[in-house]
Amino acid sequence: MFEVLFYLLIFPGFLFLYLCSWLFEFLDRKLLARFQRRIGPPWYQPLADLIKLFSKEDLMPQGANEVVAIALPIVSLCAVLTAGIYVPVAGFSPESFEGDLIIVLFLLSIPTLAYYLAGVTSVGIYSLLGGARSLLQFFSYEVPLLIALSGPAVLAGSWSIQEIIARQSETGAFLLFQPLGFLLAMIGLIGKLKRDPLDIPKAKSEVVAGSLTEFTGVKLGFWHLVMNIQAVVGIFLIINLYIGWTSAGNPLLNISIFLIQWLAMILLLSTASAVFARLRIDQLAGLGWKILVPLSLLQLTVVILMGV
Repeated sequence: MFEVLFYLLIFPGFLFLYLCSWLFEFLDRKLLARFQRRIGPPWYQPLADLIKLFSKEDLMPQGANEVVAIALPIVSLCAVLTAGIYVPVAGFSPESFEGDLIIVLFLLSIPTLAYYLAGVTSVGIYSLLGGARSLLQFFSYEVPLLIALSGPAVLAGSWSIQEIIARQSETGAFLLFQPLGFLLAMIGLIGKLKRDPLDIPKAKSEVVAGSLTEFTGVKLGFWHLVMNIQAVVGIFLIINLYIGWTSAGNPLLNISIFLIQWLAMILLLSTASAVFARLRIDQLAGLGWKILVPLSLLQLTVVILMGV
């Protein structure tokens, strides 16, 4: 019982994922600031922002469904925390079974659908527009993302993340064999996290905060946690599926290598946010179905032929 609670609450559960999300937000904001020749926030700013949100008055506009508005961020947070338990960290996972990759992909889709429902639940026009945009964006990136993340599973002959890692220790990182799949996975992750240049559902200059425009206080704080922890779990997943893992026999060395890989992924995401401008929603739909989906099918075909 104590071991289960440790996995759920400490590592790789809530406390570990929150600390990683704190570091992720700080590094991301700091890197973006340096790219724009600004100083950026201090290290404690993410925690200060979260405390501020939880201490503010929690209001909902008249006519909104408050029960659903409270449930959506809580359910989303539970989904990403559960997904985090099944994604290995530095080669360690307390729970691993055949098909856990499918469970993780399903759990990571729940916050996106909840984000859409948050916009529908609210009565503001910006919330409705943000929700509609998030659903259209979901259909644009989710298909190529799922196909890209299924490539390593097909090549490894297993839908277990741990088995995919073990297979890469024998053949080398799948990034070497599937660079296109890695690129598509990164684009899909950016779309899932609603980051620049795919921050269309929450574009401040167009729809204020999108689906979360009417959310305040504790509920907005929970959504803030969901977004950051989802980013951490998504990065961990892509690292395990594409960059691979070779155990060095030394736990400290294993953790150091995994940390370097994670920091490199954060740098890639921050660079993409700083370099590329936001797409229009019609441009994203065209990009997704006319370019990303055919490319993802092409790379999956190549992977199948490699396996044969």
